[in-house]
Amino acid sequence: MPRVLRSSLALLVALAAGGAALTACAPVSTASLPPVTSPCAPGAVEVPPGAENLQSALDAATPGDVLQLSPVTYSGRFRIAVSGEAERPIVLCGVSGAVLDAGGAQDGYALHLDGASFWHVQDLAVRGGQKGVVLDAASHTELSRVRISDVGQEGLHLRAASSDNRVEDTVVERTGLTDAKYGEGVYVGSAEANWCRYTSCAPDRSDRNVFERLDVRDTTAEALDVKEGTTGGIVRASILAVGSDAVVDSAVDLKGTGWSIEGSTVTGPVDAVSVHVILAPWGSDNTVATSTLQPGPGGMGVHVVGDARSAGNVVGCDNSVPGDASAGNIPCR
Repeated sequence: MPRVLRSSLALLVALAAGGAALTACAPVSTASLPPVTSPCAPGAVEVPPGAENLQSALDAATPGDVLQLSPVTYSGRFRIAVSGEAERPIVLCGVSGAVLDAGGAQDGYALHLDGASFWHVQDLAVRGGQKGVVLDAASHTELSRVRISDVGQEGLHLRAASSDNRVEDTVVERTGLTDAKYGEGVYVGSAEANWCRYTSCAPDRSDRNVFERLDVRDTTAEALDVKEGTTGGIVRASILAVGSDAVVDSAVDLKGTGWSIEGSTVTGPVDAVSVHVILAPWGSDNTVATSTLQPGPGGMGVHVVGDARSAGNVVGCDNSVPGDASAGNIPCR
């Protein structure tokens, strides 16, 4: 073969290899992802393995997209900052073996929905990070069949006016690995002392969030902590329990207004549920009913504390407690 021809062929091969490398390094858009053979929802496209592929797909997502994870571990911390629409939510779904792993429990959020509304996140495991799943100013989002575990502080936090969200069939376990007093399983809203940090000094109105069939266990702080500023949440058909080394007195602490706990099993280290008025008018008109309440020695099913006793809170007579335990410190109705 003439030397010139050999040189030309070598150049073409080199250019082709370089182009392939450039393509491999380019951001992955949802339009370029391949469809999957067994989609979790119509139109699903598969996110290839690799943290950079997942983050690129999240960044490029548009209303109506369905992103289906591969059955692998995506090692990294992931942020969602785009929104779907009411009629066209964005779906992030997993399959068996799909895991988001943030690594160590010292810092970072494993999955952060930051101003991202109208998402459906389902069928995946999330582990590691200082916090597991955090919603900030994220509304009309659904989490289904998500397992959150092994985090430094709280497992699931709905914060900064994250309202009208639904969480169902979700497990939260092994929280507080680095900061026991911040190891809540599920945390709604933010404490008054943090309102200037998250909601421009206004109340954190993370309202009307619904939780069904939660399974929260082995937490170092409350299994569910509902902060002042929040209104109208529902917890239904759930199992809420703290770990044996918990540093709190109750498994559920209600400081919001108009919350309802129903048809659930709550197991606390001292009290099963406590109700507080931290800042009026919050801490009022909460209801605990049709539930199995399992306090620790010397505790009670529902402990209504201080000003909360005259704030319209209701302890249902249809709750059940062990024979030697007190159902509550206010008359049931």
